[in-house]
Amino acid sequence: MKVKRFSASNNYDAMAQIRTELGSEAIILHQKKVKPKGILGFFKKSHIEIVAAVEDVSVNKNTPAETRRIADTYSVKSRTNKTNKANTGMPTLNQIEELKSMLAVVVEKANRDSLPDIIRNRDNPSITNLYNSLLNQDVEEELIEKLLSKFDTASKEIVNAEQEGDIINENLGRLLLDFVSIDNHKTAPKIIFFVGPTGVGKTTTIAKLSAKYSLEGGKSVGLISADTYRIAAVDQLKTYSDILNIPLEIIYNPSEIGESLERLKQNDVIIVDTAGRNHKNARQLAELKKLLDEVSEKEVYLTLSCTSSKNDHKEIINAYDFIENYKIVLTKIDEAATYGSIINIASYTQKQLSYITAGQSVPDDIEIVTIEKIISLLTRGIKYE
Repeated sequence: MKVKRFSASNNYDAMAQIRTELGSEAIILHQKKVKPKGILGFFKKSHIEIVAAVEDVSVNKNTPAETRRIADTYSVKSRTNKTNKANTGMPTLNQIEELKSMLAVVVEKANRDSLPDIIRNRDNPSITNLYNSLLNQDVEEELIEKLLSKFDTASKEIVNAEQEGDIINENLGRLLLDFVSIDNHKTAPKIIFFVGPTGVGKTTTIAKLSAKYSLEGGKSVGLISADTYRIAAVDQLKTYSDILNIPLEIIYNPSEIGESLERLKQNDVIIVDTAGRNHKNARQLAELKKLLDEVSEKEVYLTLSCTSSKNDHKEIINAYDFIENYKIVLTKIDEAATYGSIINIASYTQKQLSYITAGQSVPDDIEIVTIEKIISLLTRGIKYE
């Protein structure tokens, strides 16, 4: 049995390599998406890694010792099976099951060898599962290794999987505090600006937060729309303001915001909806900076969608670095396939996570970020042993 690992930028190219080197009779033992390692890996695309095998009567000298042993074992068992000699070359059911078992050993060893030293050196399947889970959640590999390097493994005396899961989650929560800062929401700010790229859901999030302050918090809220680039955005905010009986001001240039704030000063909270800005457009970002500079005492929420890629998040964050201090609002949790962006963003910006949103329901689909919520999203589907 000849076993070989193949790597390519996509599945099609990997299959072409397998057909070329092993032929059309090759079988796929295992395949996975692999993240490039190191800091520079952040900017590189993932690649496909496939382990394939083909039956080979003569074992090559360059074949790994483990693979030769399995091939020899299979060869001996095949010769002792008389029915197989009388067969037309098709393996029996017993031989197929034996082959599956042997190949599982090869795959398990290959997977373990691909783990970083800090995980491979620990004899704890639960920690390995956690590592793989965080990797699948698109958490930066370097960040995962930093987290797990300080990880206290569960006691050997604990055999209950649920107990071990609780201990691991508790440790994870404690360690996340080294990389993730959470808004404590002790005091409600007077003036809040929502900023961020187009299409991340700023206006809907403002409606949710306004309703939360008004209906649940008993606070008076005033709204200002500076998003006059999109008529739909103004109409949407006007609809919410009418439903919630909240006053709305519309401004067309930064110099008008002072008068609007004066007219709304009797409200407990004033929320400003800014136009979505292309983070690659320097002129638009300069306009936003001019608007923000008009107000000295304020809180700024940078709104990011969890459906954006890691590279997009990093570009957006870098583009908004002219804002000295801000908090993070993460939207579209319900549409995201992975949740690693939550701690990637927190770690990269060193800013506080404030709210997450999911869905279009006002005001239900918004909640304050907690470590417990982050852990529940990151560990979805993980099974402790």
